[in-house]
Amino acid sequence: MAEIRFARPDEREAVVQFMFERFPRVRWSIEGWRMLLSGRWAQEGDPFAVVVCDQGALVGVLGLVMSRRQMDFGAVKVCNMTSWYVDKAYRGQGVGQKVMQLVTADPDLTCTNLSSARGALGVVANVGLQVLDDTRFVWERSGPSPLSVHTDLKGEEGALSARERQIVKDHADLDLRPVVVDTPDGPCFMMVWVKQKVDEYLTHEVMYLGNRTLFGRYAREIADAVLPDDHAAVLSVDSRFVAEGTTPDRTEPIPVPRFYSPGNLPPEDVDHLYSEIVLLGMKLY
Repeated sequence: MAEIRFARPDEREAVVQFMFERFPRVRWSIEGWRMLLSGRWAQEGDPFAVVVCDQGALVGVLGLVMSRRQMDFGAVKVCNMTSWYVDKAYRGQGVGQKVMQLVTADPDLTCTNLSSARGALGVVANVGLQVLDDTRFVWERSGPSPLSVHTDLKGEEGALSARERQIVKDHADLDLRPVVVDTPDGPCFMMVWVKQKVDEYLTHEVMYLGNRTLFGRYAREIADAVLPDDHAAVLSVDSRFVAEGTTPDRTEPIPVPRFYSPGNLPPEDVDHLYSEIVLLGMKLY
């Protein structure tokens, strides 16, 4: 019978090699797998993967990106569940479900599944993950904005909370754009991910939003300030980030919903940072 457990530190490279061999069509190299499983934001003792072993051989893996997030009420532990694979001979036996349940069993752990394959949705539902979001709010640029926007935050650090300064530091070498928009009621901080998701326009995806109420009050002006005037682009914000009563230009269904187990966080505090998305430069659904 296969053994399901958290990977040991000395198994990290074996797990990397397993993922590299089982996913030959992904666009990142073996170094991408090493970065994903490196425990970049983890603390000592945090797991980086769940493994399935049979007589000492790896036959399945679920990658984990662990982090500690500082909230107003204290630090919380968050786990982004990443790519997973079980060899064909072990499928149809509930192995995938048991692998995920090993992670989700901790009631104090917030787990996220932000990029589930459609074929895995049954397993995701069976382990008790809830829909985190299934709708995005979208704005196009309507014209010039009266608000100032800063993407070079030198000199703007005072506009950020301690938590936001840590976010910028933790993601400094990744392809994220920290943005501060000056509104009449104070600065609005966002982490933005710019991707060509469709041919017609660039998507400026809000991966973290610092002040939902402030954004909702000035959403139109903020979108006009952030979006470029020289090419087609949209500002995309998951609906849970946005304060009730905010009116976008349009809403769109998220093709594959995002899932989570709450732990100690409400949905609006569960963002897309500290995840495989930003580590591997992936496009959100």
